[in-house]
Amino acid sequence: MPIIMTARYQVRPENVDRCKQAVKNLVKYVKENEKGTLYYIAQQEILNPYAFLHLMIFQDEVALTLHRSSEAAERFVNVVYPSTIDPLEFKEYNEIAHNFPLAGL
Repeated sequence: MPIIMTARYQVRPENVDRCKQAVKNLVKYVKENEKGTLYYIAQQEILNPYAFLHLMIFQDEVALTLHRSSEAAERFVNVVYPSTIDPLEFKEYNEIAHNFPLAGL
């Protein structure tokens, strides 16, 4: 069963560019190395450019564990977490329906 998650956070204005680069580096790593991460999109809010939302779909618990324990995730954490105003908010969801052409969903 796929694991669907979001992560929301807001960073201090002076850290936006540094955090955006950390996000880009993480997503590049995911794309190149994490076959079990079926979907990963990181978004920056238009009206509040300090706010970010990530939507992730992992094939299973193994894929999620691999993602969380990667060096890329550690580098992301080391940049973004100290830059946030409040702790990141993670939520997990059950799939109801989708239109993604992803096998196994």
